Amino acid sequence: MVSILEEENEVQSEELTVNELATVRLNFYTKDSNSALVTYITTQKHEKAKDDKVKVKVSCHEFDNPFYSEWICGEKKERREIGQKYRCDISLNHVRTCLLNITISAHKVQDCLLVKLYNDVEFTDFNLGSNNGSVAVHRAHLAAHSDVFKAMLSREWKETTEGKVQIKGVTLQTLQHLKQYMYLGTLPEKGLQPLLLIASYYLIEDLKAECISTLAQTAEHGDWYSLFEFATENNIPELLCAITLVNPDSVLEGNTQMIKKLSELKLNN
Repeated sequence: MVSILEEENEVQSEELTVNELATVRLNFYTKDSNSALVTYITTQKHEKAKDDKVKVKVSCHEFDNPFYSEWICGEKKERREIGQKYRCDISLNHVRTCLLNITISAHKVQDCLLVKLYNDVEFTDFNLGSNNGSVAVHRAHLAAHSDVFKAMLSREWKETTEGKVQIKGVTLQTLQHLKQYMYLGTLPEKGLQPLLLIASYYLIEDLKAECISTLAQTAEHGDWYSLFEFATENNIPELLCAITLVNPDSVLEGNTQMIKKLSELKLNN
């Protein structure tokens, strides 16, 4: 149960320990009585976890848009928005009270077959190339993630014969991020935009959705216009919609250029 003044205000919970693997803290913020109650979570790997890889899962169905996500918990504190709620359950004497059932869990990520495949160098049979290096992968795993790669590897094309495809306009780091996602399911903290371009071009839909969700959730106010520009130039209307849905309409008010771009892109599609 969260009680907060209708005027601009922020309250936070005590720091909680989850399974001695992660520490979490919830923050609740509202701008005024007409604005949503915005909930943030700060996570950090617990000192007792030591060298363990820890994944945090968070879900809540009481927000206006039900929230579920999971991510690897780092050594440094990380804060992210997890939901908004416009309608409070009780309003009395300029105090808004909301009932939220937020489920938080943490568990160790065990070494598994995909981790072994990720680290394998003996049985890789295909390479993704950039201007400054290449990344070795397994054809079957690549085809399982992308219908475009599957079609390429199923035919006698030059790339199939040579066992390598050169991807223009990407760095070696972006290809390493791509491999990490395909094998380990993890996203980098930086470099999501070039990764999103690869996901869009090669129809890696799960990666595309993850990149869009993370960019929309973590973008600061000053980043929104550049993200709108990026989405417009690369014809990614899903990113435009995600930014608009995640951030309150009241915040986006006045950004007529961004709204105009969104409308134009929808019309062109």
